[in-house]
Amino acid sequence: MIKALFSFLLLTFLSQFSFGQEKSFSYGTNNAEALKYYEKGWEHILDKGEWQKAEFAFRKAVDLDPDFYLGWSQVGRISHDPEERAAIFTNLNKQKDKLNGWEKGLLEVYLTSLEIIDAKDRGIAITPEKVKQFYQTSEKNFSEFLKNFPAEKYVHAEYIEVIHGIYGAKAALESLQKQQREGLVLIPFLISYQAQLLAESKQFELAYQSAKTLEKRLNIPDLPIIPFTYGYIAFEKGEYEAAGRLIDKTLSLDPKHVIAQRLQKKILDQLKRHAK
Repeated sequence: MIKALFSFLLLTFLSQFSFGQEKSFSYGTNNAEALKYYEKGWEHILDKGEWQKAEFAFRKAVDLDPDFYLGWSQVGRISHDPEERAAIFTNLNKQKDKLNGWEKGLLEVYLTSLEIIDAKDRGIAITPEKVKQFYQTSEKNFSEFLKNFPAEKYVHAEYIEVIHGIYGAKAALESLQKQQREGLVLIPFLISYQAQLLAESKQFELAYQSAKTLEKRLNIPDLPIIPFTYGYIAFEKGEYEAAGRLIDKTLSLDPKHVIAQRLQKKILDQLKRHAK
């Protein structure tokens, strides 16, 4: 009952969006080149699955504007150096009270995310309270931001991930399908994510259709997001050997693809379990 009510409220909320030429957001930098590289970083990591290129772009953004705090938050989230992450987190915590409005709201989400990423990489247990805090903060801050800046597609992509994390695949899938009916053209990441949600919902034929749509849209077979999407579907289908080959291919194209690394561990666990 609660999830059904939420789905109705979510669809009502999302129906307020129009997907035309809405106002854009500067993310706290007045440097046009820095903003360009920041957005390019999101394109690489989400739409193409290119984590190494994304890291280069985010680092370029803060090189161009050292006071670009949201840019630094993405460097921290993508960094594989625990000491660097800690230094970035400490500095951003000191600076956050200088910020106002939407920039501060987004940074609040990214700082909590940075804490969780760091804990995962260090093998530290993440408390349910910390996860709950992250999801509550993300849902509130992202939804309020998107009411004012509905064209900010990469914030929207992360918001859908949050909806999935809180309410499950069905609610996230319904929101995407509703927006498509209203004329939203999905960015490549959301096509891939739709395929993943369909696979979780055991709608495998539709999941493969979404994956093929993604492949056709990008028209570059060596982008990591393509084998990753097929690998995710194969994993959900229980085809662990096929999933393993596809995720191995993903990591051969981009060894820093963290989500693929995590899925690879799950696949290996399943293969070991079935070998017993």
